[in-house]
Amino acid sequence: MKKLFRIDGKLPPKTVLIIEIMGFLFFLLIWWISTYQFESPTAQFNANNGVAPFVFEWTGPDGFKETVEGDGELSGLDYGEYTVSLKDSLGNAVEAKFTINSTSDTAIELPIRAINGSPEEIKKNNEAFGIRIDISLRNSIVNKGILPPPLEVIKSYKELHFEKSLVKNAIISIKLNMLGYIEAISISLLLGFLIGLVPFFRSLLSRYIDAIRFVPLAAVTGLFISWFGMDMDMKVQFLAFGIFVFLVPVVVQRIDEVASIYKQTAYTLGASSWQSIKSVYWPSVASRIIDDIRVLTAISWTYIIVAELINTTEGGLGTMIFRAKRTGGLNEVFAILLLIIFIGFVQDLIFVWLDKKLFPFKYQKTKKYN
Repeated sequence: MKKLFRIDGKLPPKTVLIIEIMGFLFFLLIWWISTYQFESPTAQFNANNGVAPFVFEWTGPDGFKETVEGDGELSGLDYGEYTVSLKDSLGNAVEAKFTINSTSDTAIELPIRAINGSPEEIKKNNEAFGIRIDISLRNSIVNKGILPPPLEVIKSYKELHFEKSLVKNAIISIKLNMLGYIEAISISLLLGFLIGLVPFFRSLLSRYIDAIRFVPLAAVTGLFISWFGMDMDMKVQFLAFGIFVFLVPVVVQRIDEVASIYKQTAYTLGASSWQSIKSVYWPSVASRIIDDIRVLTAISWTYIIVAELINTTEGGLGTMIFRAKRTGGLNEVFAILLLIIFIGFVQDLIFVWLDKKLFPFKYQKTKKYN
């Protein structure tokens, strides 16, 4: 037990896996408890204007019917579509249709369309005759309008896949990510080695590259639109620039961190500049820079979402999030965010696999001799 909390200690891989699984299950449990609905939805309703007494007639899912005289409250309602008709003593009538779902907290309807009766009788009140309906769902620890239940999020994947092309949009975002990364890594390595190894370029460009990191990328989207238009090419360039400004200084730093003993050994053996780059600098820098690229993968998804909001006609996960927010689909927003997390997790595993294949010496265990 002490090993679990020992400072600077290490745990066996199986123990780490068990703790990770327990942590994930604990997170799901907290999420479920926080959004669990302990009571069914409740509807409070009353007439606006008109002449009492009033009669409310409710119809709803699964053959639900209820007639209530006067203002009142109904509890224990199910999710679904409801119709409420209201009549007053003069024969005036209005009708309200609405849907109760897991996020329709305090939804209010004020219908003013008379379905029978005399419009003149309605005008006598100087105000519209209607119904006010308040749907209360505030019976969970966290308001469902802020955090949707996990089951509702899972169910939303069906509609996202079959009706809103989730897979197609995910492929568009992944393609954007790959193209931006390939371009950014290629330029960053080339420019980073020039700055890191050639004194002239270090003096000329180093400070300017460092300064560009402080430019807020969201503020320069207009420039990229002017330069590259609003198509996929602009999004790729925007993403590549966002990665480039962070990656170049890191490449230079990794070059500076190359151990002097390796450089001295290469010079002692009479290696040329190109041989030193090939045999000393490149293996050392590449084996470390891949870890930095893994970190930037998470940051790049922020730039992807921003870029995809500029032109929503080409699709992408960022576009889907934007549309879901506009239509109040909080469940869909969380579902897409979880998908992005899953994609990022898979990307991270791919980088780890590539790291082990390309740089196996990093994972060699040193032998201990007595």
